[in-house]
Amino acid sequence: MATCPVRFEFQCEKEKFTATHNIPRSLVTADPSQSQNAQYVKTFMDTVQPILKEHEPAARAASSTKCGICGSPTAKILLTPMSWLHIVADPFINVLANAVCSKASCEMTTRQQIQDLMAVASNQDDSVRPGNGGVNVTKTTELLPCKVCGKMEKTSRCARCRVVAYCGKEHQKQDWPAHKQVCKSLAR
Repeated sequence: MATCPVRFEFQCEKEKFTATHNIPRSLVTADPSQSQNAQYVKTFMDTVQPILKEHEPAARAASSTKCGICGSPTAKILLTPMSWLHIVADPFINVLANAVCSKASCEMTTRQQIQDLMAVASNQDDSVRPGNGGVNVTKTTELLPCKVCGKMEKTSRCARCRVVAYCGKEHQKQDWPAHKQVCKSLAR
């Protein structure tokens, strides 16, 4: 399989760092419709997840020790990849690192803030993006795993809050007792 070196830019609270990894060349494409292709998304996530896991300790060290929402001690780091692989001349993946505590409400609020930020980035005029070569940018969305099983394929977001995803009705119903407590407060 042909590969291509791609820069991963980790945006953490204390500092930023960069790593370069070879990824399948098929992921670097100027075709904006590919980001909607289920096989492309699966290949992207299968490729990116181990890289994020590898750099999670460094991202944790470069992030705050306090939850960005409530100030409680950090329980985990959310790593959200934003693909800029459509910029074929200089492809990169921006990774947002956010410290969160163990409260579901803080994680969900943080995820909503990430979605808002991604929406702003998607709607920016291409002229303000360095190195894009005039390529049209498609809408950027956070790819979420099923909150119950972690599966990435064919997940759907909660229709009310849009912050969590499930692989089917069964897992959505299973998680509802825990999710309903914060869902209404996050609904737009």
